Amino acid sequence: MAIKNYYLGCPGWGTKTWLGRLFPPGTRSTEFLEHYAKVFNTVEGNTTFYALPTPEIVARWRDQVPSEFRFCFKFPRTISHDKLLTDCEREVDEFLERIEPLGSLLGTLMLQLPPRCDGTQLAKLAGFLDALPRDFTYAVEPRHEELFAGGPADLELQALLRERKIDLVVMDTRGLHRTHSLVLADVRGRKPALPVIMRATANRPIVRCVPHEDFAESEPEAIAWAAQVAQWIAAGKRPYFFMHSPDDTLAPENAYAFHARLATQAPVGELPVWPAAPRQLSLI
Repeated sequence: MAIKNYYLGCPGWGTKTWLGRLFPPGTRSTEFLEHYAKVFNTVEGNTTFYALPTPEIVARWRDQVPSEFRFCFKFPRTISHDKLLTDCEREVDEFLERIEPLGSLLGTLMLQLPPRCDGTQLAKLAGFLDALPRDFTYAVEPRHEELFAGGPADLELQALLRERKIDLVVMDTRGLHRTHSLVLADVRGRKPALPVIMRATANRPIVRCVPHEDFAESEPEAIAWAAQVAQWIAAGKRPYFFMHSPDDTLAPENAYAFHARLATQAPVGELPVWPAAPRQLSLI
C-alpha cells in the first residue's frame, strides 16, 4: 500500500460514476472493491447504517482487499436512531458478529448520533459505550449543536470519550454549504451544517469532509485539514480522512488532491498513478 501514516478513503466503493475513471472501463461491480483497495487503504462503510451484509458478502469483501486495508463501518441506524441506544443488545451483537470475520481488516466502528441526542443523553451514551466489547475500536459522531458549543455538555462528551479512549468523528460540510447549485439542494438539506472543531480524543481521529462541488473553492479547508492531519501524525496518531464530493462522483479525485496537499507537510507516501481517465480536478 502506497499510503503511509494515515488512512485515506471515500464513502463506499460502489459508486457507478467511478467506472472509467477510478475503475478501468469494463470493470464489473463485483470487482469495484478490489480495484478501490489498490488505491485507498480504508473505506467509510455507510452500508451497515441501513442494512447488514450477508455472511457471504462479508467473506467476499475479506478476500478482495490487502492486509493493510481497513473497513470503517457505521453502527446500524436501528441502534443509534430508532432505539436511541436503549434495549438494543441483540442488534449490537448481530452487527458485531456479522462483521467480525473481517478480523484485522476492521478499522474503527463509527456511532453516528441522531441530531436529537444532546447533553441530557450523555449518561446513556456512556453506558452504551461501556457495554461494548473491547475487541473493537470505536468513534462517536455527535450531531447536536450543544455538543460543539464549548459548554458543560461539550466538555462532558470529550471527557467521557477520552476516558474510554474512543475517537471523535468530525464532519466538515462547510464547502458543500457554500455552493448554491439547485441540483445540490437536496444534498445540502441532508448534510448537517455543524461547527467544525479540529480535535481528537484518542489515537484514531476521523474526518469526514464534504467539499464544494468545485474542489478549488474548498482549498482553505483542505489546507487547514492537511496541517491538522500532519500535526496528528507527528504526535503519533494515525488519523482517518474520508473525502467526499457532493454526490460522491468526484470523491476519488478530491482525495488525490487532498493527499497531494498533505504530502507537502507529512511523510504519507504516494498514491498510485491515477488508474483510468485523466483526473478532472486538482488542488495543485
